[in-house]
Amino acid sequence: MNYRTVLITGGNSLLGRELALIFLENNWRVYATTKSIRRLTNRIINEHLTYIEMNLENSKSVHKAIQKLIRNESKIDVLVNNAGFVLAGAFESYTEKQIRREMDVNFFGSLFIIKELLPTMKKNNAGCIINISSLCGLVCFPLFSMYHASKWAIEGFSESLKYELTPFGIKVKLIEPGGIKDETYASKVEFGSLLVPEYEDYFNVVHKNTSWFPGFSTPKFVAKAVYHAATDNTNQLRYIIGYDSNLFLQERNSNMDDETYIIKMTERIFGKNDN
Repeated sequence: MNYRTVLITGGNSLLGRELALIFLENNWRVYATTKSIRRLTNRIINEHLTYIEMNLENSKSVHKAIQKLIRNESKIDVLVNNAGFVLAGAFESYTEKQIRREMDVNFFGSLFIIKELLPTMKKNNAGCIINISSLCGLVCFPLFSMYHASKWAIEGFSESLKYELTPFGIKVKLIEPGGIKDETYASKVEFGSLLVPEYEDYFNVVHKNTSWFPGFSTPKFVAKAVYHAATDNTNQLRYIIGYDSNLFLQERNSNMDDETYIIKMTERIFGKNDN
């Protein structure tokens, strides 16, 4: 077998499409997951690309899909856990179903895939696990509590996992982009379903006027960074992507105590309170 193989989750997203394209351009065999092949909207037609149906909210679905993949491919060189979505709004506005889905898709689904693939990677004494995290796994903003929870969870899990897997020749990497441009702001964001009027003004400032956020990276820019991480042959853990990520992290790491930082972030988003 003289080709390299990558499994990409969230193959129907704009980033998922760009990830598939860049690996295909470099002669990889690509497997991309989607919840429903019939409902693909960003489909790529290529003889070296295979779509796999997988429901990340169902561990049995993950198991079935990965076992089928392993029967076809004796070696998976790279796993890119890209699937995920942003749940936004006040915590009180989230339903229990939304809360559980956020963690299932953004966190637990990735864990179950890794668990299924590890025996094969260990057998080959090689592999690279790339988890798409976020700036939101490193700093926090208002009205994203569960999204932050899912990304901080993947950060801690990945760093600990790196210690475990290094002796087996398996690399673990985190990609930490800030905002990623989409066709519409709402297309990648799900808002809390419950109406809680007390947060309306707060919500409008954060989500309807995003001028407080310094910029967004394109999906292609992030995909190039992921491909670099997959092929740079280093043990680097974190890859901070984009002007916005670097800006916020420099600010957070500038020796401010928590209270000062929170005041500064509040003023950035809501303006200075003279009271």
